Amino acid sequence: ANATETDMIIAVTRNDEINMLICQLAVALAAFTLPVIAPAASQTLDIPSNFIGYYTSVMLIGATISTLVTSAFVHRYGAFRVSQVTLIFAGLGLCILPIVTLHYAILPVFLLSACLIGIAYGPANPASSHLLVRETPTHLRGRVLSIKQAAIPAAGAISGFAMPSIEGAIGWEKTSLLAAALCFLLVFLLHPWRRIYDAERNKNAPIIASGLLNGLLIVKRHKALWLPAIASGAYAAVQFCFIALFVTAAVATTNFDLHEVGAALSIGMTVSIGGRVFWGWVADYFKPRKVLGCLGISMGVCAIIPITLGPDWFYFGLIMLSVGFGCSGTSWQGVYLTEVASVVPQNKITEATSGCMTITFLGGIVGPALAAFVTGLLDDITSGFVLVGLVSIVFGIAFFMPEKWANTA
Repeated sequence: ANATETDMIIAVTRNDEINMLICQLAVALAAFTLPVIAPAASQTLDIPSNFIGYYTSVMLIGATISTLVTSAFVHRYGAFRVSQVTLIFAGLGLCILPIVTLHYAILPVFLLSACLIGIAYGPANPASSHLLVRETPTHLRGRVLSIKQAAIPAAGAISGFAMPSIEGAIGWEKTSLLAAALCFLLVFLLHPWRRIYDAERNKNAPIIASGLLNGLLIVKRHKALWLPAIASGAYAAVQFCFIALFVTAAVATTNFDLHEVGAALSIGMTVSIGGRVFWGWVADYFKPRKVLGCLGISMGVCAIIPITLGPDWFYFGLIMLSVGFGCSGTSWQGVYLTEVASVVPQNKITEATSGCMTITFLGGIVGPALAAFVTGLLDDITSGFVLVGLVSIVFGIAFFMPEKWANTA
């Protein structure tokens, strides 16, 4: 970027970008907590290691529901207030996890925790897009939205590096409580900015009538959104499968322990921070659809490779697999949001993002559950990756075909 563009990016990221990034970082950290400490939790509770796949799917059901109604709440209460509420839900979902040590409460507590964290996870993208798109020039959207999306891999890196050590020192129960306390603290620390960022909210905006199906209707009307929205479901299936099951699969099939595998995942997530910004920059100069195609093929290949995990794997290979996935499977969201924002009018971006992200989360719901089912059926912790990886490759190729749905209805 030239000096003027750099100044503009800094101006955006210096204000609302930073606050929204912090909110999304904390919520993503809540979503990463249990997948990282799952091996320790499953050993303590004597439950199957693939339970985390079902937990992740339930979490995404909560995300899907909350995403559907996000646009209405954003218009009435403001994007910043919605972000604060998501932090409260994330904290509640984490702080109830230690109750599962009462064995009769394992299933209902896990389900409730997953739903609460999912409800927190869903509104993050529509709320942040509502704030950032109105402040960002069109030709810089890819970079700005990707910088904000870097919060998710940053949370993965933090959780992978820190949580295994924290879990080893204080146990997985107190680790979840510590993450919950962070979410609650941020609600109060960020509150002074609420009056500034939510000044344009409409206090009389209807909630249910305009919010429940509006997002999906916007997607239906704009045919150019169909392929990106459906493909995002496949991409999300791969992403959440990998994040949810990689640590458990690698610990079960290789000679590396939880700390080593967690560190490998964190390296991949750290690289993904730069990957998201890089692909956002690329999407500002080339068609975001083509970039999404490249990313889909790449993440599909990285999802299939884990089937070869075994005791003969070198640690460097495990790191490279995580890095490869970090550069693709957790780096596509900023480009995706840029494509969504480029298709619809600016005053419909919140609704369009809500509708598209609903489809994204539906794919995420199916992916981990399907992977967990295949894992149990074949008694192979890595087998579930193959199917979702192949589907991702198919959609990646579809982005390079003629754009039949390029024009809006």
